[in-house]
Amino acid sequence: MRLVEVSRRPWPELATELEGRLSDHLWLDFASGGSPGFIGVRVLDPERQLVAYAQISQTAGGAELELVGADPTAAQDAAATALDAYAADGGGAVTWWVDDPEPATLAWAAERGLVAGRALHEMRRPLPHERRAAIHTRAFVPGSDDDAWLAVNNRAFADHPEQGGWTRATLATRLSADWFDADGFRLHEVDGELAGFCWTKIHPATDTDPELGEIYVIAADPAFAGRGLGTELTLAGLDSLSDRGVRTADLYVDGGNAAARTLYERLGFTVHRTRTALGGHVGAHL
Repeated sequence: MRLVEVSRRPWPELATELEGRLSDHLWLDFASGGSPGFIGVRVLDPERQLVAYAQISQTAGGAELELVGADPTAAQDAAATALDAYAADGGGAVTWWVDDPEPATLAWAAERGLVAGRALHEMRRPLPHERRAAIHTRAFVPGSDDDAWLAVNNRAFADHPEQGGWTRATLATRLSADWFDADGFRLHEVDGELAGFCWTKIHPATDTDPELGEIYVIAADPAFAGRGLGTELTLAGLDSLSDRGVRTADLYVDGGNAAARTLYERLGFTVHRTRTALGGHVGAHL
């Protein structure tokens, strides 16, 4: 018989199993001890081995649900329990990102009030690129560049549910992460003013993927729009990755951002998979 447990704080003993299997935001919430609104659900077998895990964490756009586990039935049990706990806490908007969802998954989610919305394309290409950036960039300096970067990031992503509205605390959690490398966080300035940036992140190789160099966050200040910085900042990030020995580049682009997808396609990226946001309002009726 399986055991299902719910907690408002992370289980420290699960850290090794979950690291690298949760998205950046949810993993940081787990690793930091769980912020207000944290819900964790674990499904254990009779030997108390982890079969499935579900987590809900608060975001700027409401809350996000993620699942870990190869057993789909156990994972859905964990998700249902997490959503019930979320509803019992008052409920609200929640989003669950699913890779290439099958009809059965969409139907199950719809029964829980979650319907397909945004699409997020993961795109890849080999490195090095045939071109190098024509602009100068420098490495981010923690403690010195924080405020200027936050101002540009929050202007560029003013309407973005995950990337907008960052604070010093939000940035600090990323800068303290094990994967952070200041040399991979490239800033471009015009007359001493931050005009744009390309922040990269290297993911170690796994059984299913090669070592990946991700364009983690990239943006130009809206005040510098129309200067072709999108292409050049992307190339600067790719240069940084290939110069550090990475041979496969990876990025995510919103399905509704046709201009960005076209830019990346022109730079040789192709869609590797598509993530779909299943979202809705979870209420106390659950």
